Amino acid sequence: MQEKLFKATTIVIPDVANRLVLEEAFNYWSKETKPASILHVHYYHDMEAHVRGYQVVYEEPWMPYLQPETPKEEERAHLVV
Repeated sequence: MQEKLFKATTIVIPDVANRLVLEEAFNYWSKETKPASILHVHYYHDMEAHVRGYQVVYEEPWMPYLQPETPKEEERAHLVV
């Protein structure tokens, strides 16, 4: 069964930077992260903290989980008399 894994991240820039810098930061994040899909993007502008940014909820790409191989227990030979 395939499970979906969702994550959230915040991409912020100083308020003094222009909007193009925020778009570049978002594009860089998406290129590095490669989300399977983006569920929600919320733009915010915090005037008190002097930052702007995006809050992003996204789905991670699906990868099968492979358990590491564990060594099998060696069975000892028993002498039956």
